[in-house]
Amino acid sequence: MKNTKTIVAAALSVATVLTTTISVMALGSDTTDEDPRPSKTQPAVKVVEKEVKLILNRTKLKGTEGKKVTLKSSTNSDEKVTYRSTNKKVATVSKKGVVKLVSEGSAKIVAETDGVKAVCKVNVDPVPGNSIKDSTMADIASEIGCQTDYAYGESTIMCSAYSFAYAYYQVTGTAITPGSVWCGGCTWTGGSYLHCGSAENMLSTIKEQLDQNRACVGLLSMGSSATHYVTFYGYTGDGTTLSDFKILDPWEGNLTTGDGYGYSYDGCDVVVIN
Repeated sequence: MKNTKTIVAAALSVATVLTTTISVMALGSDTTDEDPRPSKTQPAVKVVEKEVKLILNRTKLKGTEGKKVTLKSSTNSDEKVTYRSTNKKVATVSKKGVVKLVSEGSAKIVAETDGVKAVCKVNVDPVPGNSIKDSTMADIASEIGCQTDYAYGESTIMCSAYSFAYAYYQVTGTAITPGSVWCGGCTWTGGSYLHCGSAENMLSTIKEQLDQNRACVGLLSMGSSATHYVTFYGYTGDGTTLSDFKILDPWEGNLTTGDGYGYSYDGCDVVVIN
């Protein structure tokens, strides 16, 4: 098999390779090493070169985390087309060519058949409101501590104080002691306490802050707790449902999502960092 150079035409990724097919035109016997010329009894051999082509419908793919795109390939080979990603942390691809953008970065999706390869370059952009990395928020919880770290008797420093401390640290780079902001968000220095009035308004307010890469605090409910403050630090999708949002829960400093939480009966309150 002889490989040829990859040919790129217009917006298509085209790769070709030459294969050699031996076609026997006639059968015979009584061949001799002395006379290489075909005779009536020698088999006439014809060399047929087949150009194997592999074409992808796109050579570049760009988008944000969570996006899915199906790559389509066409080939004249009888072999199956396979797909692989050079960086699965950035983008994955299924056996059928469905590419999923996973996280910010670059990768290549390589299609291959019969020794021929075609490539689609992938670039994943950060999602608005999602550039605050999980590792960053985990470091903040490690730096400041969590609600259960300072539990004594039947009480702890409030979840509201820790949630505010996390958001304040993310925005300003300054670590404050949660005990210094013991009370509710209405008394916090450096933050604005907002009563949003509805779940929709609450989420849109949080999303607006996250689009500016600013973590903020929201009042939710969880389990038997009617009120529970958490730090919102990112979201996926369009950020219109609670399950879209990424949360740092102050109880044990856990990174989680809005799944399992509800809206507090006290109202949809948000604290934004000034």
